[in-house]
Amino acid sequence: MIASVLSATAHAAPSPGGMFDADFFLGGVAPKVDLSRFDRANAVLPGTYRGDILFNERWRTRGEIVFVDDPATGEVVPCFDAASLSNYGVDLQKVAAGDAHPGRKAIPAEGAFCGALDDYIPGATVDFDGGEQALSISVPQVYTRRDARGYVDPALWDSGIDAAVFGYNGNVYRSTGRGGGRLHGYLGINASLSLGGWHAFHLGSMSWTQHQGRRYENNATYLQRDLPDAKAQLLVGDLYTSGQLLDSVRLRGLRLYSDERMLPESQRGYAPVVRGIAETNARVRIKQRGYTIYESTVAPGPFVIDDLYPTGYGGDLDVEVLEADGRVRQFAVPFSAIPQLLRAGQNRWEVAIGKVASPRLIKQPMALQATLQRGLSNRVTAYQGVTLAEGYRSLLLGGALNTDLGALSLDFSNARAYLPGRADSQGNSFRVAYNKNVVRTGTNFAVAAYRYSTRGYLGLNEAVHLRDALLHGQADYVPQRIRNRMDASIYQQLGERGGQVYLTGSRSNFWDKRGRQVDFTAGYSNSWRSATFSLSVQRTRERFDDAWRPGAGPVDGAPGFPEPPYFPAEGRRDTLVQLNVSVPLGTAPRPPMLGGRLGRSDRDGTSTQLSLNGTAGEEGRFTYDGTLGRDGGSTTLGLFGHYNGSRANLQGGYSRGNGYHQFSAGMSGSVVAHGGGLTLSLPTGDTVGLVHAPDAAGARVEGGQGAVVDARGYAVVPYLTPYVLNTVGLDPKGTALNVELKETAQNVAPRAGSVVLLKYETQGGGRALLIDARLPDGRPMPFGAEVFDARGDRVGIVGQASQVFVNGMHESGVLTVRWGQGEGDRCDMQVALPPLAEDAPPTGQERMEATCVLGTEAPGTAAAAGPAPETVPGLRAAGGNDTDNAAARHPTVSIGATP
Repeated sequence: MIASVLSATAHAAPSPGGMFDADFFLGGVAPKVDLSRFDRANAVLPGTYRGDILFNERWRTRGEIVFVDDPATGEVVPCFDAASLSNYGVDLQKVAAGDAHPGRKAIPAEGAFCGALDDYIPGATVDFDGGEQALSISVPQVYTRRDARGYVDPALWDSGIDAAVFGYNGNVYRSTGRGGGRLHGYLGINASLSLGGWHAFHLGSMSWTQHQGRRYENNATYLQRDLPDAKAQLLVGDLYTSGQLLDSVRLRGLRLYSDERMLPESQRGYAPVVRGIAETNARVRIKQRGYTIYESTVAPGPFVIDDLYPTGYGGDLDVEVLEADGRVRQFAVPFSAIPQLLRAGQNRWEVAIGKVASPRLIKQPMALQATLQRGLSNRVTAYQGVTLAEGYRSLLLGGALNTDLGALSLDFSNARAYLPGRADSQGNSFRVAYNKNVVRTGTNFAVAAYRYSTRGYLGLNEAVHLRDALLHGQADYVPQRIRNRMDASIYQQLGERGGQVYLTGSRSNFWDKRGRQVDFTAGYSNSWRSATFSLSVQRTRERFDDAWRPGAGPVDGAPGFPEPPYFPAEGRRDTLVQLNVSVPLGTAPRPPMLGGRLGRSDRDGTSTQLSLNGTAGEEGRFTYDGTLGRDGGSTTLGLFGHYNGSRANLQGGYSRGNGYHQFSAGMSGSVVAHGGGLTLSLPTGDTVGLVHAPDAAGARVEGGQGAVVDARGYAVVPYLTPYVLNTVGLDPKGTALNVELKETAQNVAPRAGSVVLLKYETQGGGRALLIDARLPDGRPMPFGAEVFDARGDRVGIVGQASQVFVNGMHESGVLTVRWGQGEGDRCDMQVALPPLAEDAPPTGQERMEATCVLGTEAPGTAAAAGPAPETVPGLRAAGGNDTDNAAARHPTVSIGATP
């Protein structure tokens, strides 16, 4: 049975008088070539092709495309079967129940049928693009299924191959100052192993400091498997709950949750972007819930980090900027996810159970979290959640509203903690969140949230740590409990030329401390002619005075909490204001940029800086940045460089100032281990593509962030999107002349966490020849005549000036040139390949001359006989060898070739 039998060109309409006149371009000098096969538009030769199949302009699959001769009409027609048409989107029941049309044929339930598709489905058309190897089927909507936009048939989801991916991000820092020198190293690891549909993931980080030793942190280690029938993911191990509705907590156990990525893109319902400013070649370290999740070196000036691996949807990001001279600035990026509205009838759910994993716990209690969201209508979504743990329980009820004024969510939580040796602690928490994008005014409230908790309210993390402290005799332990918290993120476009202004920040205060914590960043940016400028203010304030004086007595309204210990005053405060201006030097496509910065900090005073940055190299792979500044009464110098390679990213920097100098170097990338060996790559993400294109070393992966096929024919495609179609293309530029790519693009829908293999058929490994050939009497051979090797495979076509380009020839032999079906419509030429130098690869183009002996004069060898007139060279019957068909599908035409 033909699995993907689609074809191209339903009807080949005759062209009056033929489409080509051979005398027009042959001039009567050379023999006439038989062009009768081109007398019909969209002519297709009978045979089995392999290519992409598109249905109503949407890619559906890649498979066999079959054409056969129709003896009744003499035309070449496509073949189909009912199962394939149904998979593409045809509703066979609607076709069968449709209005009767004269002469309409019934689609057989079993087996293949061949002919014009509109004979079976009224109004259907089929078109085949031989160059792209793509078959486009168009069927009226009345006969199709109503699939949502972006729908990808789960049968096309690719589980991938057995493979391992080791991602790394390594940095080394050396700083020397008045107090001596210190060496520091960091290695971030993102590793995975895929075996039989299961995926093991590990995220960790190791830091090492001279004289202090090394420390390794296990951020997450778990097994993952998707459950397509339930549109869900199963995780087992050390993992995080999402934190979308309930507290995000790290568990050693099991998590099962619905995965919206398996829905069509049009039916789908985050790590945040971190922005900051570095004054020198600085280290940026990002922590979440006490774990280091990112560390890297940045050049002086504004920086943006937008490639964090999400470990959970809740929990602020604590950012540390470690300057080259030893100064450390800290600020927090609020991360409070607003519950999403759901479409009517859709559900989102999560169940997680296991032991609470925290390095500060002596005993890890069991805990269970469960949430359910349900879209009640287009405007209302209801959600609820429950948390159960040893000595703790909480319940959440809430809803999200889609109003004309924006999206609004409201929820209420009640929690009770059973405290050893104390009265139970019970309290409530109220939360409201708002989201609105005003297109007319260019205003976007990304997140605006407010939360208030009563004194007795404890979240899961606070409760388990308090119970653990009390169980182990730490009676003076008092958890930090939030009283009020406001988060905001606002972006405003000020007209077409007015620039942009933004504000992100949070403000919190606590029950057990007097004072507040404030973190915010505000900025304005615009451009004038070719110059750009920005003004930003970054404010950090954390000030807590003593909460209670000793002997002040118990706190009113705080049952279960005795008089707290004395808290001395503590905190940090800083305001950094910066003005940045950047001007291009020249009008080149990527000109160097001259920048200036003026900054003022409460703590560090005034600083100025002049910078020069830009890119270098043909593809702009190298980025450089040099700075000269004045800071705190001393002059500073900084150099920073970053190289985006095809196998890894490299970076390095040097800076010096009054009494210090610093050096840093880093490298990031991945190593993919698979059945074909090890392949080096750029950072990959968790879902990866592996290209295999034999002999195509040097070909570039389009959209692969600079990935290049290596000497063994492999390349890694990073950051594929699960459950949607990803188009992966190969640019043959850079490959050897004797290599031909039979296809240059493929589509794949990988399953989450998989390594999918993309095989690209190539023809090469032999020698590329440019032959100046003539007939025995000196006449040129006919333009467009086909050239076949001794096996009958088409290896080229005669181009202008009787030149023949032959690709992939491995040994000397006879080539047959045919321009008609008669015995005299061919000639044979003997090609003798000169020996290659020892160990020299046949990658260049070789030029030679040859005489082609007419068929009536050629020796009666099998090679000279050529292919039978009634057969199509290089094509086999359905199910035949695609490699043999490749030459017929992609003839190599040498037009205006040069040696």
